[in-house]
Amino acid sequence: HGLRMTFPVSQELSFAVEPLPSMTALETLWKAFDETGAHSFFLSWPWIGSWLRSRPRSANVVLLKALCGRETVGLALLTQKSGTLRGIVPVRQAWLNSTGDFRHDCIHIEYNGFASRLPWQELWPGLRQWFETEMKSIDELILPGMSWPLPRRRDGLLDLNHSEFGYRTPLSQIGEDGIAPLLSRNARHQLRRAMRICERAGPLAVTVARDEVTALEYFGQMKDLHVPSWTRRRKRHAFHNPFFEQFHRELIVAAMPRRSVDLLRISAGDRVLGYLYNFRRNGIVYSYQSGFDDAAAGTRPGYICHALAIAHYAAEGMCYYDFLAGSNRLKQSFGIERYELCWRRLRQPRFWFRAEAFLRRALGAHQKQES
Repeated sequence: HGLRMTFPVSQELSFAVEPLPSMTALETLWKAFDETGAHSFFLSWPWIGSWLRSRPRSANVVLLKALCGRETVGLALLTQKSGTLRGIVPVRQAWLNSTGDFRHDCIHIEYNGFASRLPWQELWPGLRQWFETEMKSIDELILPGMSWPLPRRRDGLLDLNHSEFGYRTPLSQIGEDGIAPLLSRNARHQLRRAMRICERAGPLAVTVARDEVTALEYFGQMKDLHVPSWTRRRKRHAFHNPFFEQFHRELIVAAMPRRSVDLLRISAGDRVLGYLYNFRRNGIVYSYQSGFDDAAAGTRPGYICHALAIAHYAAEGMCYYDFLAGSNRLKQSFGIERYELCWRRLRQPRFWFRAEAFLRRALGAHQKQES
């Protein structure tokens, strides 16, 4: 990794793998793309810089550049590591903007790709060709949380892909009555009923943390609601892995000066209904995590908190409220638009990968016959 390696793909586009520069130099380079790039918050410097500062020092992370001639047009990170196929066959992996270790990937990057002024779909064919023809030392390129259901191509690579739906609401459709007119009749009834019940404790209000100290305080109070709520439902909560909290406290400190994260407290009079932890970039609000006081039956604090947050961001002139990947009743009710995120593995045509794919197809066909 002491050498700079450039792999030409075409006359227009090439890719280079380089050792990580100093954090100061990388921050300057990355922030230049943040100023004009269309990439998501998950590819902006607050997220990437916090990830680099928090990651395990044993992780072998290198810088991946997309180049047009001599001009750098995109930035990403690759973690190179050893993995196994089915726990048996050793494979050499490269993970895009993640570690490949579930203990440290519990932060769940989404809208993955490159920090770039170019749309990700324009970089994708070149990246795929580069991996196929020039990165023979890597068996598997793993792309979690991709923001584009990129088409398969007729090439020599094995392409594994699974998708999840995400949901978002265009805030341009939110009027004086908030999101209620856009909901189904039943969801609208449930929301208005819950709001009437909670308003008995006092007026509904949204309070935004305006400084780092308050934001970290809200984050801790969100945890205090989130953990019992998920534990009651016998589900693993977001704070199960200590790295989750370590990373996000780092992120909040990094992002608060430019207000690219929001910690919201939603209350009814003196009663706190819940907290929302959101990201902001390019007019999009990413609804990332939450904690609700849902011990009292019938109050639906999640519905109220998101409804008030949507109205709040619509009044600010933001464009979208994005619930991110994963399905539940609230997301399906409030998310006016549905989209796909995909988790992808590109594999070199090694014998063991082909054998594993053949066995998987055969097992799938057998199970289909039995059903």
